[in-house]
Amino acid sequence: MESKRTDLFEEDMENVIYLDDDADLGVLKNKKVAIIGYGIQGRPQALCMRDSGLDLIIGIGDPSRSSWAAAKEDGFDPVTIDEATAAADLVYILLADPPQPEIYYQSIHDNLKPNCTLAFCHGFNVLYGAIKPPENVNVVLFVPNGPGHTVRQKYLDGSGIYGAISVEQDVTGNALDMVLALAKSVGSLRVGSVGVTFQQETEGDNFEEQVLYGGVIHLMKATFETMVAGGYPPHFAYAKAIRSLRTVVDVMDSIGIEEYISRRSSRTCEFAVRMSGPRVIDRDEIQNIFDETERGEFAANWMQEWALGMPRLHRMRRTGADSEMEKTGVEWREKFGEG
Repeated sequence: MESKRTDLFEEDMENVIYLDDDADLGVLKNKKVAIIGYGIQGRPQALCMRDSGLDLIIGIGDPSRSSWAAAKEDGFDPVTIDEATAAADLVYILLADPPQPEIYYQSIHDNLKPNCTLAFCHGFNVLYGAIKPPENVNVVLFVPNGPGHTVRQKYLDGSGIYGAISVEQDVTGNALDMVLALAKSVGSLRVGSVGVTFQQETEGDNFEEQVLYGGVIHLMKATFETMVAGGYPPHFAYAKAIRSLRTVVDVMDSIGIEEYISRRSSRTCEFAVRMSGPRVIDRDEIQNIFDETERGEFAANWMQEWALGMPRLHRMRRTGADSEMEKTGVEWREKFGEG
């Protein structure tokens, strides 16, 4: 893959692919990198960065948190978020979106050094104005496109996971160099990271989670429930609803959808996919979700849900956990494991 290095940012970075040769870890030499949050993404990325030779300081809310103990076990000496921010040349925020603004204004904003780099792992709060960084710092974005444990395992395997980067504010003239070094340190430039805007990363992620994750999960549930209602054994229906999909997704990703449908699946399967598949997709509703996301309605609804204590999510969690499909899944995994 050929890289197309550019020293421009924001819209000029769009769809530019950056690789290892485009980045220099030396720009972070003799600089302190603060990891704010040591959870699902913070811990795996911090371990990769340490292996890449970066000088890290881990900032966590207080010593009573389980993440503090985890950082200690991993050989770090965690400090408060205030201390980590004040000591750092690059501050990388890896906290969950909803509590971020309060923590940011309590412990980060007033402790940022002039001309430091403030990095985010999701653009949500910057895009929607819940966090407004000062004008005297770089503001960048780096997002590895996968769960933290996958980021870590890919790094250990000598590979990496595809990422997205952006520069929202460049006060030092080298903000792009800083975020590229960050991406390189966790292995994402080994396979490539693409330039996007904060809006594209944030709303693209929100749209993906609603339509792709939400759609697939509810298709699985609908498949299971319809088959069981039609008299099929629950264990058989569960395997059809989940395990059969798992076996083909990696193949499609590695060789392409058309190659799989045309040459790797049966002709019966191909006919089913091409003829019946479009009937279960509501493209008008997908467009509605896209438009709502672009208008900020999803973000507003989510922030309101969080502020109210997530009553709808808690209710849906209880209902989901008590469903026949979940109970069948527990039994299925006990009986069949990875088979």
